[in-house]
Amino acid sequence: MSLQDGMAAMNLEFSARVPRTEYSAEFHWDLIKAVTGINITPSSTDEQRQKASNAFRAAWNYDFVWNILIHAQIFDGKASTMGHANYAAGGEDFDEEIRYLFSEPENVIKLDFWEFYGRRDKEKLVADFETDYKTACENTPDAVNTTGIYVTAMSGLIEILGWDMLLMTAGIYPKEFGEFTNRYADWLMQYFEALAETSFPIVKVHDDIVWTSGAFLQPDWYRKYIFPNYKKYFTPLIEAGKKMTLRNIPVYDAPVFITDRDVVLR
Repeated sequence: MSLQDGMAAMNLEFSARVPRTEYSAEFHWDLIKAVTGINITPSSTDEQRQKASNAFRAAWNYDFVWNILIHAQIFDGKASTMGHANYAAGGEDFDEEIRYLFSEPENVIKLDFWEFYGRRDKEKLVADFETDYKTACENTPDAVNTTGIYVTAMSGLIEILGWDMLLMTAGIYPKEFGEFTNRYADWLMQYFEALAETSFPIVKVHDDIVWTSGAFLQPDWYRKYIFPNYKKYFTPLIEAGKKMTLRNIPVYDAPVFITDRDVVLR
């Protein structure tokens, strides 16, 4: 692991070796046991898992560690549940529950995000980001660490609506769904404003705007309702001097460093 090499990559500079990272490998316990010799299983404690994951990252020489704080927990349970396939060791992430927050598209496009989800305390958001980043650095001190936001735009809408209701609403009411998207972005902006006030230099931003087969809505819809909101989100971060690693987000007219499916925006 090398913080120096990882930061060189973030600054678009050459280093003695090509910096590298992995995604989720450090939670596959049979692999970790084979690499580190640590006897770890799905039934091990959180502390044991964390220790084994840290040892695995060191053994596989991570220079950058994927970490993000803001997921669907910010919706306080007021979201849809789409279930989950078996991916994690032991199948502990398998979930058959499917539940939709809304039953009709007409109810979706009427949602007032500020009334429904409420306003957040900026000082607490900043403190939470700082704590998450500090914990990440304690776990892997000799690598580039981040914290940030997962539910940036489309990923947030998927969590709230679920696939079926999202696609139905977007298909029947594309303009109104776009306005719904803008309202979500206005509400989520409070998290980006808090992230801009943190002390650390690099932040992580994620959004699933496409899937394995490509865009699932009309490209012009993205251009009108998604990309302009990215500019709004990123402005306070750029003004604060942050570098951003962007996952599954296209970047135009900006110098970038590509690693796996991530880019670093300066």
